[in-house]
Amino acid sequence: MSKEILTTNEAADLLGIARTSLINWVERGELTPATTPGGHRRFRRSDLIEFADKRGFDINVATEKKAKDAGDSERAKVLIVDDDENFRQFAQDCLSIAGDFDVKESTNGIDAALIVGSWHPSIVLLDLRMPKMNGFEFCRQMRSNADFKDVKIIIMTAYADEETKKEIDEIQADDLISKPIGIKAFVEKLRQVLT
Repeated sequence: MSKEILTTNEAADLLGIARTSLINWVERGELTPATTPGGHRRFRRSDLIEFADKRGFDINVATEKKAKDAGDSERAKVLIVDDDENFRQFAQDCLSIAGDFDVKESTNGIDAALIVGSWHPSIVLLDLRMPKMNGFEFCRQMRSNADFKDVKIIIMTAYADEETKKEIDEIQADDLISKPIGIKAFVEKLRQVLT
């Protein structure tokens, strides 16, 4: 019989996510645990299952992936480049739930270029409108360098009008994510681009 009341670590394991992602959701008020007299958080299994259902991820799948990933040494590297802190956190949470991605992040194209050069990610999730170097210029520079031709670039934007889509085609991005997007669709999009 499964425990109904779980510790923070047990709750994170059930959801198949990092403990820090769970704590972030609590601090943002998206999950409300009980607190013991000693100040420790406790989660009801039923609340966690309801939380997972609302966000479109399967607890059994997440747990199986986490167990499988413990034996996998090759994980996709994802660089999130977006000046929107909330979206970066959302993306981190999604990828933590999925369990098979290593993630780094940047707030602008210049810093992202330095990370790409040293880390060589599998995918760059790229916002178009950022300070210092926008997503269009970043993508052009990536595509002009033969060392990074194999890096997949997914453009993320809330402004996916026809003109923007045409510009995205011209800079040879691999795909487009229109913001906002749900957890399940977000992770599926990344997996599609990787295959």
